Amino acid sequence: MSYSKETALIWQAMGIGALWIERDAEDPLSPSAVLADSPKTAVATVEAPKAEPAATEPKVETPVALQPAAPAATPVWGEMPKAPAPAQTKSVTPQAPVAPAIRPVAARPAPVKRDATLEVHIHDEKPIAAGVVELDHEILAKIPEASWSELREVVRGCTMCKSLAQSRLSTVFGTAERGASIVIVGEAPGRDEDLKGEPFVGKSGELLENILHECGWKRGEDVAIINVLKCRPQNNRNPHENEMKCCRAFLDRQLSLLGPKIVILLGRFATMSLLDTQASIGSLRGKEHAIEINGRQVPTFVTYHPSYLLRSPSEKLSAWRDFTLARSAWIK
Repeated sequence: MSYSKETALIWQAMGIGALWIERDAEDPLSPSAVLADSPKTAVATVEAPKAEPAATEPKVETPVALQPAAPAATPVWGEMPKAPAPAQTKSVTPQAPVAPAIRPVAARPAPVKRDATLEVHIHDEKPIAAGVVELDHEILAKIPEASWSELREVVRGCTMCKSLAQSRLSTVFGTAERGASIVIVGEAPGRDEDLKGEPFVGKSGELLENILHECGWKRGEDVAIINVLKCRPQNNRNPHENEMKCCRAFLDRQLSLLGPKIVILLGRFATMSLLDTQASIGSLRGKEHAIEINGRQVPTFVTYHPSYLLRSPSEKLSAWRDFTLARSAWIK
């Protein structure tokens, strides 16, 4: 198959049909020969057009009347938009400024008139110092002959310990009627006990309940639980000696009415009050003591307070041994 010079030019212009046949430089159909002999117009159709530099492009000036108005610049955050040029601003007939809508201000409610007598709260008064006691001989005269329920009412109305009467929410009398053979004596009510009016109802009470259960005792039946103080000291401070002496009459009457077989003292202040000693719990626990109730010596045992056991779990084994010792005396 033969190829003409015209065929080569057409293929070269269309960018198809590569000439793969080996030809020498003098061959009239070789690419070099074809390009060398082709006219300028033919070469222009073969070469890819090149973009002219921007500087050589002719500038066509649009008449001013035909030029569109330049778009307003988009404002950038933090910058104020520039006002348009006066020539491009469309004249607008000025209008009277519109007054902003005024919202009516809600009238303030009139102050509520409060009854001064209802606003007085005992906890808002200046706290009375611990240990301030004023004996009420009328109350003390009722104690020796009072029944369990009568004694509860006397305690409820007692205000002899001024600091305790000021800060308490309720009095905490005890949890058992007469007939319990075991009496556990605590120190003073805490926050939970003050709110509910019963002794040992918080975390300490849960621990004590577990101990009683392991001993085979039931609270309210086998066990009566009472406190040296019947009112919570403000901010759970320690009981004052004057307060313990003042409240001792209630405690003695409770023990007399209950007539227990054994007594278990929880903590330092219960031990101080009933054993009349300043010795440490560690030196007193693990042995049997005795207090007189209704003319007889009742076996009494000393152990750690449950709140102390919560802070010192390593002493729980010692407390369990104390309860085991007390249980042995109870079984006899």
